[in-house]
Amino acid sequence: MGNRRLPIPERPWHKKGNGCWSLSLGVRGLRVRVEQREPRGTFHRAYWKPNKGWRYQSLGTTSRTEARRLSELFLRELEKSEGRYAQVTEPLLLEQLWTLYQQEAPGYRQNTDRTKAQKCSDAKLLMAGLGAKKRVDHFTRNDMDRYVEMRRTGRGWPDGRVTQPVRARGIEGELKLLVTMILWATRERRTDGSWLLAENPLRGLKVPKEENPRRPGATYDRFVKVREALKRLAETAPQECWRARWCRIELALVLAEATGARIGAIRGLRWSDIMVDPPSIRWRHEFDKKGRERVVPLPDGLASELRAFQVRLGAVGDGWLFPRAELDAPWPRELFDQLLRRADREAGVPRLAGGMWHPYRRKWATERKHMSLVDVKAAGGWRDTQTLLTSYQQADDATMLEVMASPVKLRDRKTVQKG
Repeated sequence: MGNRRLPIPERPWHKKGNGCWSLSLGVRGLRVRVEQREPRGTFHRAYWKPNKGWRYQSLGTTSRTEARRLSELFLRELEKSEGRYAQVTEPLLLEQLWTLYQQEAPGYRQNTDRTKAQKCSDAKLLMAGLGAKKRVDHFTRNDMDRYVEMRRTGRGWPDGRVTQPVRARGIEGELKLLVTMILWATRERRTDGSWLLAENPLRGLKVPKEENPRRPGATYDRFVKVREALKRLAETAPQECWRARWCRIELALVLAEATGARIGAIRGLRWSDIMVDPPSIRWRHEFDKKGRERVVPLPDGLASELRAFQVRLGAVGDGWLFPRAELDAPWPRELFDQLLRRADREAGVPRLAGGMWHPYRRKWATERKHMSLVDVKAAGGWRDTQTLLTSYQQADDATMLEVMASPVKLRDRKTVQKG
């Protein structure tokens, strides 16, 4: 341990509101602060000496580069005289950060299996592109810029691989995961009391935003055509099991169009969740994206239609609406997409780039633009109205024409003449 040197983390200078620069060097227990007392003034060094308090000294320079160099030399002298270097912890690597985040972060453990799988995929790409052995405190904005360019072009990977170019939306999710892990590490301590990560090396990083996001919305005409196609597929199915399967996917489509629910929540329904008195539907927390359980009232017409489906399928008891053969579990998520894709082809409707089931959720929200935002948010299961407004409710020709055709003309205020 006697030959080991204290690593001096590379931290950026910080400019205060009064125009003075400051810098913190070293690690917990052996740290030096460099700061100006007035803009463009001489730098001073501050060091806490145990049992004696702060010790200050002028560095005699107004150059940030020289002030840093002198302070680093001072840290090296302290290292030798006080023997603190033996307490220095190992640097945090990207692969270690990912492992610890999975094991210790409550925010990750509370994610659904589907979300965890997506984050695992994102983390593998980050480690392949940035380096699994890369020190997290050594990340720079240039590293992020190179990663963004690599993902956009599919070329430049360190291991020589070539991937499909991706849009900004995919890159945004990957970098948001990295920023989230780093922020978590700055608030987590090691067993010796030191911070897992002393500071955020990517503070202020702006992740790429999709300028033209793909948010397709379905229409009622599309719903009618696809539903008719599902009925034809059920009538011509050669086996009873396939007739029941097409009937169930028609049920899923009716629920998506009428309730605006996510297909993940629809997938997890049991017949006992569709209540009769009063007509309502319960969305289970274990199948909700946000982990919340909700009970939403149903109109009488939809409740009657759902009971008719139950009779057609011969369903009794508390079974799943979409039961998996020989397992007490609902259909796998992928099966819903496969069957709807087949129905879309049968109906002859154009493919919606960027979604299959979610366009019906946007349709549901858009059709209710004239209603109370609070009630639409609660019925559809959104956490906040901002997301509902920006990502789901869309402009349409009918309402835009109403805006264009029904203006309130601004007039000059007339002066009333007296006498």
